[in-house]
Amino acid sequence: MMDTRRLRAAIFERSGIAIDEHDPIMAVLAASAEQTEEIGERLLSRTSPVRIVVAVTVAAAIFAAAGTVIGKVVAEQRFGAERAEWLREQSDPRMTALLQSEQGRAGVRLAELGVAALLANCNGRRSWSVQDGYCVPATPDGRPDGFRVGDNRVLFKDGT
Repeated sequence: MMDTRRLRAAIFERSGIAIDEHDPIMAVLAASAEQTEEIGERLLSRTSPVRIVVAVTVAAAIFAAAGTVIGKVVAEQRFGAERAEWLREQSDPRMTALLQSEQGRAGVRLAELGVAALLANCNGRRSWSVQDGYCVPATPDGRPDGFRVGDNRVLFKDGT
């Protein structure tokens, strides 16, 4: 007869039910545990480490291939959507003319940097104001804020 102490301890640990050693259910559980161990031993004796390594490698290769295929499909879909958007933008003659101008390219660069909205709304600095539809930075006394270029050198508002 098998020692049932470990089996009873496992049942108690998982279910909280204490089973007496002489309870008839213990004989059924012990027989089931013995059969499970026997089946496990038979399966292990039939397998070799080489077979296990080969099976794990094949499974990993299948999952890697599936992941690669899914990634490629998603990338192609994204590329197709981006290309369609680019073609739609290029078909607009106003956008083409804008991107061909120096100011248009500068505006696109400012938008890429995230500065365009600040300039468009004139809210980058407290001293900015709108004059004739342009954002003009100025100090409280009305003079331009920033710098001016003259004589191949930069002059700041304090004259340095």
